[in-house]
Amino acid sequence: MTGLNKLSVLITFPFLARYFSVEDYGRLDFLLSLISLIIVFTTFGQDSAVGRYIQEQKTKDKQKIVVTNSFLIHIIFLVIVLILLIYLRDYLENFFYTNELFLIITLQIPFILFISFSENIFRWTFSKTKFLIISILNFFLIVVCTYLVVTTNKNIITFFNFLLYGQFFITIISFFLLINFFYFKIDKILIKKLLKYAIPCGIVCVISIFVPILERFFVKEFIGDYELGLFAVAIKISLCIGVLAQAFQSAWGPFALKKYQEKDSEKIFNLILFLFATIISFLIILIIGFSKNIVSFLSSEKYIACIFLILPICYGYSLQFLGWMLEIGIYISKKPELILFGFTAYIITSIISLHILCKYFGILGIASSIAVSFFIKIVIDLILAEKYWKAIWKIKRIIFLKLLLLILSIFLIKLHQIFAIKEVILLSLIFSVSFLFISYLFSTRDERNIMKNISFKKIIKY
Repeated sequence: MTGLNKLSVLITFPFLARYFSVEDYGRLDFLLSLISLIIVFTTFGQDSAVGRYIQEQKTKDKQKIVVTNSFLIHIIFLVIVLILLIYLRDYLENFFYTNELFLIITLQIPFILFISFSENIFRWTFSKTKFLIISILNFFLIVVCTYLVVTTNKNIITFFNFLLYGQFFITIISFFLLINFFYFKIDKILIKKLLKYAIPCGIVCVISIFVPILERFFVKEFIGDYELGLFAVAIKISLCIGVLAQAFQSAWGPFALKKYQEKDSEKIFNLILFLFATIISFLIILIIGFSKNIVSFLSSEKYIACIFLILPICYGYSLQFLGWMLEIGIYISKKPELILFGFTAYIITSIISLHILCKYFGILGIASSIAVSFFIKIVIDLILAEKYWKAIWKIKRIIFLKLLLLILSIFLIKLHQIFAIKEVILLSLIFSVSFLFISYLFSTRDERNIMKNISFKKIIKY
């Protein structure tokens, strides 16, 4: 999903959450997540594979052959997925709520896949204008559909109908923009290479999407649609930090791969990890303290009960964000396939923890399973990164900061049950400033000198 698409989701979230009932918003969020899973399963890593092999081609005709053969793989996978959806229709209707929604969403899959394929090709071939056109159209599609549903007082089915019409329109535009990228020559050797490269990428992508769907499924099946709506809003609010973290991640990867051989790279890496962990933790404390205000502002008072879910979800995602840094040794060692071990542990831990925690703690247990599964993944990724590259991280102080964050956040949640909003906000400001002060005490003299002499913008510039 592009940055503009993510922005459209964040922009439209408050309007949809306010307009629909808690139950209906939970259903809508679940269905949108389900569509994402189907698309990722259908693509299964081809978005990465086509990018990898396009970069190797020196002529436009050879690039077109890559595009054409990847498109053929997409078509074959699409047919297989559509056959499976139709064959399993009776079983899957429970996931899609009604037969009509199942039909509308199934009809959307080819259009979404083609739009996604086109956008990906434009990105890898540096066709900036075409990429921008499709990205902007996708952005406005979500915004316009939200506007039409809210202003015409329609339901979820109508929302997906509006999406279907818009996706058909964007598909036609994508086709005309993409038509010159095709060169109809089947290359069996290239197809094998594309499939082989895509497999690990596809597994990682499917797991990344499947686990959040699994969490929502547990809420839906074992607790209820009302709680599914609360869970959806808590996820959206928690992912506000994710926007910042993903922006950082887009800079961190190239920076680390470029700078790791330099003399002071270990000091710089540890400083960035320390600052990143501190900033994310600082923001989480503020979000917990202001949670009632944030929920009321972004959604409405009817979702206020979700404030108790924000802590475990935010905490879990903060572990994921740190994992993006700690696993860099896997990529520096040029063994990206090792990432599969962490993801395998991630999905296994998620399934086990969801069963256990849901049984004893309900929806709070499901939210807490996010932190448990990401913690296990981080441990495995860190062990592999240190084994196949080297141990560079000052991890003890990071563990202390995460424990301190957890204690302060739990205390703030308890205060929400005792004091008025203004008092909790004041205490959250005190806690957050105290956290920054304690964090500063854990920095080394060299790190303080670096922070004084080098701006953070220069550190992440690459």
